[in-house]
Amino acid sequence: MFKWLLAGIVVLSQGVAADTGIAPFRFGELEVIAIQDAASTMRRDLFPGIPEEEFLKLAGGPQAPASVNVYLLRSGGKLILLDTGYGGERGSLLKKLEALKISPDQIDAVLLTHMHGDHIGGLLTEQGNAVFPKATIHVSEPEHDYWQSGAAGARGELARKVLKVYMGRIQTFRFDDEVFPGIRALDASGHTPGHTVFETPSLLIVGDLLHAAAIQFPHPNFSATYDIDPVKACRARKKFFELAAAASKPIAGMHLPTPGIGRIVSSGDGYRFEPQKPAER
Repeated sequence: MFKWLLAGIVVLSQGVAADTGIAPFRFGELEVIAIQDAASTMRRDLFPGIPEEEFLKLAGGPQAPASVNVYLLRSGGKLILLDTGYGGERGSLLKKLEALKISPDQIDAVLLTHMHGDHIGGLLTEQGNAVFPKATIHVSEPEHDYWQSGAAGARGELARKVLKVYMGRIQTFRFDDEVFPGIRALDASGHTPGHTVFETPSLLIVGDLLHAAAIQFPHPNFSATYDIDPVKACRARKKFFELAAAASKPIAGMHLPTPGIGRIVSSGDGYRFEPQKPAER
């Protein structure tokens, strides 16, 4: 059933990541493909708490390296996307799924870390229809309720449209629920009210726990202006940094420089990130 996925990994391993934006990883029985939906950087003004000189030193310039990443997992006999990127002309998820010989109707589920536009835009066509005709969409209860309530005002228009288009296929979960066998939803609220980290036995998918690796690993106290509650976001970031570092458990981050998978190591008063190489076959 998944021979096409394994074949794609074999082909891609011959020249992945930097030039294709597609990189395969294996963690025990878990197969993960990191997909760069779009290139990105993070401006200095997004981090108002850090002195300009420190930002420039750490980032190597006025903008810190970043990315918009999506992760494809095979788990429990299902093909699962973690977020969907921008969609439209700005995103490249569908082109990269096509390169992997995966059609949208083969995706069984989409797990959303949260409902900002660069994570849910890929759920809709430019005409506003569903991209994934058979997938269930999984989102935390507080995240769903926040965007559905209209509390976000005009900023929530895209989220409300997604919820309407996929009505009947939206499944909400509570924190600590096992969303799929071996995939547990953990409370990382702060960036948004229902921001979720997904934990597998061998990997943490951390969503927007951080936006600029060069800045926020050595200085986890600094939150980006994207965070709805920067104090809670900071607490969540430090909690999961400590957890991942103590367990030496790899993380996958949606805004880490592509392919965005590696380990966190304690370093002085902060941390450093050690990228992991894609799988070789």
